[in-house]
Amino acid sequence: MNQPLHTGRLVLTPEDPYLLPDDPEAILTKLHEIGLIEGALESGPGYLLGEHFMQLVTFMGCSPYIRLQADASGEPFCHLLLDGPYPRPKLLCGTNTQPPRCEACRKRLIEWRDSFESCLTDNHGCKVGCPHCGHRQDPFTYDFRQSAGCGRLFLFVENIFPQEAIPSPTLLTALELACIGHPWRYFYQQI
Repeated sequence: MNQPLHTGRLVLTPEDPYLLPDDPEAILTKLHEIGLIEGALESGPGYLLGEHFMQLVTFMGCSPYIRLQADASGEPFCHLLLDGPYPRPKLLCGTNTQPPRCEACRKRLIEWRDSFESCLTDNHGCKVGCPHCGHRQDPFTYDFRQSAGCGRLFLFVENIFPQEAIPSPTLLTALELACIGHPWRYFYQQI
C-alpha cells in the first residue's frame, strides 16, 4: 500500500546555519506574544496556531483551505513544531528539493547528493566542489532556492504545501528580535 504524500511544511531557521539560538524557549515566548501560536497540542508535541497566524503567514492563491484544529476526521492540520537544537548543522531536504546552486558560478550541481552526504558527516570542515567552475564551499551554505536548507534549530509549520505560504516581514523580524539580532530565513520541505 502506498504512503500518502506528505503535504509539506514551511520551515523557518536562522540564516546562519551554524547559529544556535541561546534560548529556544524565548523564541516560543515571542511567537506566543505576537499570536503565531497559542498553546501546546494536547495530542502530542507541537503548538496550536494562534489568532494572528493568518496575518503573520501570507497564503498564495485564491482561497486556500487551512485546517487549524484537529478534528474527528483525523486529517492533518496546521500546527507548529520545534525541531532541534542539534549539536551541528543539519540539512533538511525532501521530495521537492531542487539541486543546489554554486555561489560562484550559480550553476546547479545536478549530482549533489553523494558529495553532500560524505561532507555532512565529516566533522573536519569538508567542502563540496562545483563540477562546473571548481569552486569549493561549505555544504551548509549552498543555495537550494527554498527547496531545502540547513540549520541547528528549525520551526516547522506543518501541513503547508511548498510555495503555498510566505512568512510576513513581521514574523521574520520577531524571530530576529528573539534571536538577538540574527536574521531568519525560510524554505519548504515535503517528505
